[in-house]
Amino acid sequence: RPLPSPSRRARLEDRLLLSSTRPLSWIILCEHHFSTMFLYALTTIALFSIPRNMPPLMRDVDSTDRKQRHVISTSDYGARKNHPTTYDDNPSFKGPLRLDQRESPDSHRNRIRHYYCRVDDEKHHNPLSVDELPKLGPSTPTGTILTSIVDHLARRDAPVDAKEVAESIEFYLRCGKRLIGAARRVLKNTARGDDGKNNIITIQDLCSGHGLTGLIFLACNPPGRFPETSVRTVLVDQFQPKSHSILRDCLSEICPWVSEDMVSFDSSPLEDYASRAVSELRNTDPDLEDGKHASIIISTHACGSLTDKVLEYAMEVEAASLAVMPCCYTGTDGGAPYGVRRMLGVSLSADVRRSFYLQDHDYLADFAAIPRSITPMNRIIVAERRR
Repeated sequence: RPLPSPSRRARLEDRLLLSSTRPLSWIILCEHHFSTMFLYALTTIALFSIPRNMPPLMRDVDSTDRKQRHVISTSDYGARKNHPTTYDDNPSFKGPLRLDQRESPDSHRNRIRHYYCRVDDEKHHNPLSVDELPKLGPSTPTGTILTSIVDHLARRDAPVDAKEVAESIEFYLRCGKRLIGAARRVLKNTARGDDGKNNIITIQDLCSGHGLTGLIFLACNPPGRFPETSVRTVLVDQFQPKSHSILRDCLSEICPWVSEDMVSFDSSPLEDYASRAVSELRNTDPDLEDGKHASIIISTHACGSLTDKVLEYAMEVEAASLAVMPCCYTGTDGGAPYGVRRMLGVSLSADVRRSFYLQDHDYLADFAAIPRSITPMNRIIVAERRR
């Protein structure tokens, strides 16, 4: 037989070499597969060990309590557009009233005066002995206004808990500037034949309770702060509590613009108020009105499906912006896929579904949060109308 060609001879030699080293090849192959499977296992463990709220991309350590909290990048918007670039599920306090994070939220349900009396003077100044009221105006910084409000509520022994005061202040500091900015942008882009005077931004605080959150929105935006634009507040709840008039009068002593002319309380169920407001909006000719109007919808801890009704109302009246802090999530995750509910849980699934609902109605939806020591239901849904 003729000798095989060089290429065929080389293949035969390789086959003989493989047959002689087969056990060693199998050992190397098994080690390779074992290393690959080990890496896959480590990757899987790392993925499932991440908290189920959002994957943390960066860690930050609070110098006060030395507790780690997750800071997650969620947006490509910058500070120039008045939009946060990170989401912190347990942020630090921004306002003048800082509750002890080592205590439970229920321990902060003391009247604001009692809270001031029991804290150390090293941490908080004592405003109870101060007789002269501060002079606030359009040029007063927001931080000074909020500090004066907290001090005056304690000085007058207002019928409100420290927890509720901190909740309203932190809620405003997380989304108030952004909501007002979105409303001013809507007013600016509204095509009207007038000269742009007498523009009104209406803060509608739905399921408001005593209405402190809506009052703080009004107090932090005094007349003259925005050119040719004024802010007024409408509070809506089934019943007007007695504490509302006391809080309003207390705030009006240092913020005179928080008056009965700029604050109204509608004592009616949310459904009745929404139907009336939508009917009036449809029957009103905007060309016959003086100035332009923009609405901001806010709601803190509207129970269960009431939050969804607040969002539906905001869509019907085409609100310029809105912010809601839901609670009582039982049964509110309907419509979210089963896998999403199982992976994220009821509360986050419900809020994700709500964010998609807002996006479908041409709103830019995002999340914010207040410190968890105020309330465990601390997530805020913030939305701005795109046009």
